[in-house]
Amino acid sequence: MTDQIFFAARRADFMDRIGGDIAILPAASEAVRNDDVHHPFRQNSDFWYLTGFAEPDAVAVLDPAHPDEPYVLFVRPKDRETETWDGYRSGVEGAVAEYGADAAYPIADLDKVLRTRLGGRRAVYTATSQHQFAQRLTRLMTALRSVAVRYGRPVPDRLIDTSPIFDEMRLYKTADEIDSLRRAGDISAAGHAEAMRFTKPGLFEYQVAAAMEYVFRIKGSRRDGYPSIVAGGANACILHYTENDSELRDGDLLLIDAGAEYEYFSADITRTFPINGRFTPEQRTIYELVLGAQLAAFSVAVEGTTMRAVHEASVDTITEGLVGLGLLPGPIDRARRMNHYREFFMHGTGHWLGHDVHDSGTYGLDGKPRHLEVGMSFTVEPGIYISSERPTIKLPLLEYDQEEWTERRLMLGATAAKELEVAEREAAGFEEFELPTQFLGIGVRIEDDILITESGPENLTGSLPTDPDEVEALCAETPTVPLLG
Repeated sequence: MTDQIFFAARRADFMDRIGGDIAILPAASEAVRNDDVHHPFRQNSDFWYLTGFAEPDAVAVLDPAHPDEPYVLFVRPKDRETETWDGYRSGVEGAVAEYGADAAYPIADLDKVLRTRLGGRRAVYTATSQHQFAQRLTRLMTALRSVAVRYGRPVPDRLIDTSPIFDEMRLYKTADEIDSLRRAGDISAAGHAEAMRFTKPGLFEYQVAAAMEYVFRIKGSRRDGYPSIVAGGANACILHYTENDSELRDGDLLLIDAGAEYEYFSADITRTFPINGRFTPEQRTIYELVLGAQLAAFSVAVEGTTMRAVHEASVDTITEGLVGLGLLPGPIDRARRMNHYREFFMHGTGHWLGHDVHDSGTYGLDGKPRHLEVGMSFTVEPGIYISSERPTIKLPLLEYDQEEWTERRLMLGATAAKELEVAEREAAGFEEFELPTQFLGIGVRIEDDILITESGPENLTGSLPTDPDEVEALCAETPTVPLLG
């Protein structure tokens, strides 16, 4: 299957879903980094999904009712002087010849052409989250209403968000897409393995990141799926730590959350390992608890179950373990009902994975958790984070359903919902609990990528070890990337 045929099949599916309406989808634009320097460009995932067109400042129009031009691209025209400075452009001709468009026009002609296309249509599908572009379409539809008044010809009067369509389409991976996911997983695992070999006390986090990302590039990944998290010691207790500028200390752990992107598909791996190559007893204890939670989640991460069930399996294991270690007061069922585990495990166990690291797809259908099906890919990533800055914790004596609280935040907004949560906790009261000091400052997360297949779940990143003895053995190997003086 050639690329054009591959993207054409996606477009055909998309156009079937919008029926007789029209979709107008913007590409990403370049973003200024500083002064006249731009960030490296990466195409909008939905736009790429339908077009395979990697240049900025383009627009795709999918118009299944049009007899001659159901698929049109608006692109930057060829410009010899500009291309000399900034690089090749496909131009109008290339958009047709190379990317399968039925017709193409200069991007400057967008409004002019759309005026002739929107007559007779009831609605426009677009990415409503792209606010400036959605406002531009709204202004154009408003200007066309005089046509409706004078000639009685309908024009669109509403925008429909394309996200629900992409949520369903991108959630189910095809054979070609699965090949790319597997390759992204293999490349990412190789990079993480090199990071384990390369790490030693005295290096800086960014140096380890460089060794890992060097392997990503050498093995065929053009860019990372997201900014790498390389968090030594207490930095691992900051979930989205990205500074990567601290010196690595003997006796600490290093948490790395990083994934390579391959053909616009991202992997997402987290490993935590000792900087000096050997776990302390306390580090190993927390590590094995997190690993046990991941294995418990794996045991239910099968076709027909739900992402919520995967999370609950992790939570049950972690809660029991935290009580057993004296990090939470018992009994276990009380700690579970009151969600006390969230003092140390405050995120979900997984998320969809694909073109984006947190990929398209709903986690529920008709108000209920959706079932895992063949072709779905997702992460499994339990963690425990014990901040050294909180030797004593205040545990609310309140039983509640975390899913209900999450829904309330979505319905009321984060600020209003949080005010209610604070009030309810205050009304219920708190229990102060002193933590065992030997565990303070330890942060551990272990993350792998799972694909549901007809023969069962497949761990796309399972080539990278998680067993603590195997992790130590890998840390002891000689790095392949030299440390230059």
